[in-house]
Amino acid sequence: MYRLNLKFLKFTLCCISILFFNHAGHGFNLIHKDSTRVHSNNQVVTRNSETLLDSGWEFYWNKLIEPKDFSNQSKPDSIVELVSWTHFKLNEKHLPSFGYATYRLQFTLPLNRPNSSIFIPPAYAASKTWVNGKLISEIGKVSDVRDNVLHRRYHQTIPLDIHESHFEIIIQVANFYHNKAGLDKPLSVAESSYLNSKNRKKVMADMLFIGCLGFIGLFFLLFFFFYWNKDRAIFHLGIACVCLSYMALSSRYAPIAEIFPTISWAFLTRIEYISLFYAGTAASLFFNTIFKNFTHRIYSKILVYGFYILSFLVIILPAPHFTKFVFPFLVYMLFNIIYVFYVIATSFKEKKHDSILLLVGVLLGTIVFFLHIFVFIGKLENALIYVNFGYVLVFLMLSMLLMFRFSNSFVQLEKSRAIAVNQQKEISLKSNELSKVNIELKENLRQLENYNAELDSFNHIVSHDLKAPLVAMHTLITFIEEDLDLVLDESAKKHFDLLKGRVSKMDALINGLLEYSKVAKGKKSKELFSLNSLLNELIEILNYSDSTFHLPDEDIQVHANKLELEHVFQNLISNAIKYNDKEKAFIEISAIITDSEYVFAVKDNGPGIDAKYHSKIFEMFSQLDKDDETSTGIGLTIVQKLVSENQGKINVESEEGMGTTIKFTWKI
Repeated sequence: MYRLNLKFLKFTLCCISILFFNHAGHGFNLIHKDSTRVHSNNQVVTRNSETLLDSGWEFYWNKLIEPKDFSNQSKPDSIVELVSWTHFKLNEKHLPSFGYATYRLQFTLPLNRPNSSIFIPPAYAASKTWVNGKLISEIGKVSDVRDNVLHRRYHQTIPLDIHESHFEIIIQVANFYHNKAGLDKPLSVAESSYLNSKNRKKVMADMLFIGCLGFIGLFFLLFFFFYWNKDRAIFHLGIACVCLSYMALSSRYAPIAEIFPTISWAFLTRIEYISLFYAGTAASLFFNTIFKNFTHRIYSKILVYGFYILSFLVIILPAPHFTKFVFPFLVYMLFNIIYVFYVIATSFKEKKHDSILLLVGVLLGTIVFFLHIFVFIGKLENALIYVNFGYVLVFLMLSMLLMFRFSNSFVQLEKSRAIAVNQQKEISLKSNELSKVNIELKENLRQLENYNAELDSFNHIVSHDLKAPLVAMHTLITFIEEDLDLVLDESAKKHFDLLKGRVSKMDALINGLLEYSKVAKGKKSKELFSLNSLLNELIEILNYSDSTFHLPDEDIQVHANKLELEHVFQNLISNAIKYNDKEKAFIEISAIITDSEYVFAVKDNGPGIDAKYHSKIFEMFSQLDKDDETSTGIGLTIVQKLVSENQGKINVESEEGMGTTIKFTWKI
């Protein structure tokens, strides 16, 4: 849908560009259906008709001749029809665009004619007109020196004296800015009331076109900049309408030239050309915005760079070269229109609603344009009004398309706002729930702080109040044993040793509990160190000289809490040696680095552990050997806690009689 609508806009804008470029002084001849072409000096004036003065003109090249000087002049260089003098040949050569010349025509009208006037269409030159030896008007300033010429282009309606029948028209022209030159449209003689009526209808048509397009363009630009800048199609259509409106106004009425009498007409023409290029480019970008899902990704770049190139050439090239770019631009737009039709056809297959509206607009614009060229113009007096009304209708349809897009966007926005409001309510509810959770969390943290304080107090009690009696008990037993050393038999000594062992184990249990409670509260500062250096220091300090150790072949650098990792290895190595049933313990330690963690393993050649005890050994106070008086059952629990605190996992790989391998990971 969007593609057809934009196609229509593209085609219509191109058509309007052609029409008004010519209608405003660059193009088509407006001829009444009852117009008469006369090729003799005897003219006839009838009501509601025009007699064209398009042939039999004397042409004097590079001569500015006034009426009083014609008696002394030689024969004219040529007898011509009124077309651009670049079509004339002198000495077998075409005349250049730049230059000056004089036109002269003599004709006779009957005395019993109605009140009549001569219509002189705008020319691509400054001009100076005499009728029967009287200076009637000077449009711009005519001179044989380029720097003294002031170019202006206006049409004129000159009343003819009702008491005269013989007329001589002399027109001097000078052109130094356009590739066309001289009088390129025929003059006409008609009843004054008819010409005035015709002129009023032209003004009405211009008011309709310029006013409506200017209003539509300004409306959409203001709408885009101050209200809805989310849709670039609004901006492009507004620019296209404003540029076309300005081009028509400037070409036909030249208000800037009226306000600034000395301004260069070539400069104004450059602005008109750039407006034409910008109008076509903006219309194409309007199409591209609507059908962006169907156009090629480089289409918009071709449009923009094409506009830049044409505008740059118009700015830098001197006259008359820059005035030759209208035709290349229209050819460029023709290929663009062909592509637009292709895109519209593609989008139409997708059954897009906008394509239908745009298709109707394209068809209407095409019909209006071709009727303008081939049917209405020259055959119907009110043609221009109808044609301009058709163009306005086309742009109103495009405006409806934009309003349709806006309404859809607005509906979607309202839905989004409703969703946002609901989400805001949900967020508010979640926020209230979160506030309650935060309050509960703060209370839990407060309680946790109290528990930690109580735990610290408990540790203090254990370390001082419980250990002190044990130390005293152990000392007292030693004193009693020394006092009774001579009278004690072997059985009594054995009981004293058993009692001291129980006290020592109780002390070890208390120390283990204290150590376990301090694991989570230790500092987690990390440092970089060598693993093999750590293991060598540990083996040397613990003096495991009766055991064989195999350290990792490749020493790795570990970034971790050194004391915690040392404690883990110390417990695992001590257990591997302590519970080894071989003549000589063999301990193998390995290490691997992955992307996120270290993987360590401690393997021994001991008696192994039955699978049913693999998880039990990490429980506090758990002992596989119930007769072991030296074990507290806390060491592996501390190991597991340290590994867990460092976001790692620990597991056992062992079978009874096959040795044991304990693997654990450590977060990098």
